Amino acid sequence: MIEPLAIVIGILFFLLLVGSPVIFAIGAAGLSYFIVKPGMWSLVPVYAHKFFTGMDEFVWLCIPLFVIAGEIMSSIGMTERLVRFAQLLVGRFKGGLAYVNVVDSMLFGGVSGSALADIAALGPIVIDMMKRDGYTARFSTALTISSAIQGPVIPPSIPMIIFASLTNVSIGALFLAGIIPGIMIGLSQAIVIRLMVSSHHFPSNPIKGMTFATALRITLDAGYALVMPVIILGGIISGVFTATEAAAVAVGYAVLIGLIAYRNLSIREFGRILDKSARTTASIYLIIGFATIISWVLASERVPDMIIRFVNHYDIGSWKFLLLLNVFFLFNGLWISDAVQLLLFAPLFTPIVMKMGIHPIHFGVIMVVNVMISLMTPPYGLALYLGAIIGKVQLGELVRSCFPFLIACLIVLAVVTYFPALTLWIPSIFGFIQ
Repeated sequence: MIEPLAIVIGILFFLLLVGSPVIFAIGAAGLSYFIVKPGMWSLVPVYAHKFFTGMDEFVWLCIPLFVIAGEIMSSIGMTERLVRFAQLLVGRFKGGLAYVNVVDSMLFGGVSGSALADIAALGPIVIDMMKRDGYTARFSTALTISSAIQGPVIPPSIPMIIFASLTNVSIGALFLAGIIPGIMIGLSQAIVIRLMVSSHHFPSNPIKGMTFATALRITLDAGYALVMPVIILGGIISGVFTATEAAAVAVGYAVLIGLIAYRNLSIREFGRILDKSARTTASIYLIIGFATIISWVLASERVPDMIIRFVNHYDIGSWKFLLLLNVFFLFNGLWISDAVQLLLFAPLFTPIVMKMGIHPIHFGVIMVVNVMISLMTPPYGLALYLGAIIGKVQLGELVRSCFPFLIACLIVLAVVTYFPALTLWIPSIFGFIQ
């Protein structure tokens, strides 16, 4: 007789591989457990209960609020101001607009907390600027995709909120732990650009007619966005407000900037933002609810205990186990989205790595970096599809152009995995880690 757990996992994998909607695949796999497991059909109300309680968490309010804040900042023209500020900083170097792309993603990631939001907001502007300056469409798009990965690693970060909520670790500590790895990803992209400058003859692109007054105005215009992550992170670290309250503060701050500073946020536009944010959040919440059922099934079947027995039996050390997990996450990234990986596997593996002496904050950063990289791995990488649409390039050409940046990200992942001080140093300074 086939084990019920094998059937559940088989259904989940099959539906995802054939291109079924993620929400349907996870929901159907979870429901199948109550059908194939003897004696479980009478407990099918548990399915609805777990689905609801999975979404019924106060901290999940962070997600729609951060989405709204990012949409507002993009709508009121903050994106263009950040591009100008990045151009002021690095545009004068050879390959200037390529560096602008990287720096801008780093700055905008501190506003939206989402890689896809970064691509959607910055992509049309930066890709068009780069193409006008002589860069190919496929290179411009590939760089936009790869640089966007750093955004959700640098705080605030929706993936980190999801991980922290599922594993009961400090959101503030996880935010702080992502600062150095996020900057490292950006620097790795800059190094790739530097290596390509001579052979590709990338031009510089300084702001024409630059004066001190112009530089000051550009800096002040971008300053409103630059202050936002400082307010969010500072409030969480100091204990002034929780992560959920910080997200609400971010929305209020964005609204005030749109109404008072820029004076271009209308009631009609705000309604459009709420509608778009609601649609985005609804899909995330449905995935959260159904993934909670899968996590409950895995716990009921004692999958964590099975993995621990396997590790002990074959005497797999922590460094080997982390290597296996990295391969596992990267492989799953070929066909599972970032949020789904976090929801399915964070509650499963975090207790296991803790028993092996690996700090959960360190593991959280490793997993978030992993699932961000999966956004640019074919065939499922959502960032690839979004970038191909925005940049108007063929998917195959885009994948090949992404390869050097993907290698750079993988090197950063390896360094972050085996040098935990890079993630734990800043949280320890602020007293989150003793």
